[in-house]
Amino acid sequence: MTVAADRQVKDPCAWLSAVTHELAGAPPADTRAVLLTVWDGLVAARLAGLHAAAAAPRWRARQRHAEAVEFDLAVQLARNCTVGTGLAIPARLPGAAVAWPAERADAAVAAVVSFCGTAEAVLRRAGELTPVWEDSLLGPVALTRWLADCWTGRHTGCPLRLPVPPPPWWR
Repeated sequence: MTVAADRQVKDPCAWLSAVTHELAGAPPADTRAVLLTVWDGLVAARLAGLHAAAAAPRWRARQRHAEAVEFDLAVQLARNCTVGTGLAIPARLPGAAVAWPAERADAAVAAVVSFCGTAEAVLRRAGELTPVWEDSLLGPVALTRWLADCWTGRHTGCPLRLPVPPPPWWR
């Protein structure tokens, strides 16, 4: 079962901070647990980023670049975790979403960038601890760096082109 988290989460930034903290303490030798925690963080980061994009034009432009990277990272994680956490990645904000002030949008982007740095480090360490470096971890390591770079303005990507039909975890 896939759950749409966007309707249940009251504070995506607090959730993202909690997931980042959990990821920082995760044992990197448990690759599956790391990947599942990164998935949860990606869902939270996507939701926080959508709110930031709705609040300010500069974040809207960066979110458009980040969206394709978020999708590619989700594809990699879904491929590596045959049984996901059940959380769907929100394709857009719900219609009843409340507009955020600029300061909260800035804090959301800072939380996304922080999550990406933690995810990159933990994924890299998880890869180093596997008997043979798994190619399946190379993609997520690079994509978490690119996602942070999108939000900081250092990387501009291509717009997202969803497959038809979109995957069930992209709602």
